[in-house]
Amino acid sequence: MSNQTLIWASFIVSWLSLLFMKNEDVRRFMPVGLVSAILTTIVMEIGIVSNWWLPKELSFPFANMSIFSYGAYLVGTIWIFKYTYERFLLYITANAAMDLILSFLLVPWFVQLGLFEVYVPSLMLFSIATLMAVIIYGYHMWQTGDIKLELVPNVKPAAVKPLIKDPSEDPDEE
Repeated sequence: MSNQTLIWASFIVSWLSLLFMKNEDVRRFMPVGLVSAILTTIVMEIGIVSNWWLPKELSFPFANMSIFSYGAYLVGTIWIFKYTYERFLLYITANAAMDLILSFLLVPWFVQLGLFEVYVPSLMLFSIATLMAVIIYGYHMWQTGDIKLELVPNVKPAAVKPLIKDPSEDPDEE
């Protein structure tokens, strides 16, 4: 099997797997999947510039990144969230298991196939993937409203502040 066949098959099979998920779940978890794809793309670019890894087998139209970011990683994130949503310990355990398989088994196999050159230890890959999982979970909690981030709490614009009461309207003074 050629590398291109393997790459495209992983992409297509990943997306086809969503046919087995309810449409409501796909809609519910697609935003976090898209954020994970963007985050993976950013990390891939940082890794290329930092000489941590170099993709060798590219697929059109994905010029300088792995198709993995928009296939298996994005769809895998959706599936993991479907089964671990609101259970952080289960989420981080499932992600750690998947990240261990990725970092210590799949990446060395991809290197052997000639898809990538990797210049960092597998433990660093695992650490990066785990950090990304925590960031993605935090994003999803924020996006669903389960946590709120207030940079400047309890500050209101002047337009919404109450006006000074007219003393003639105060019932306590009568």
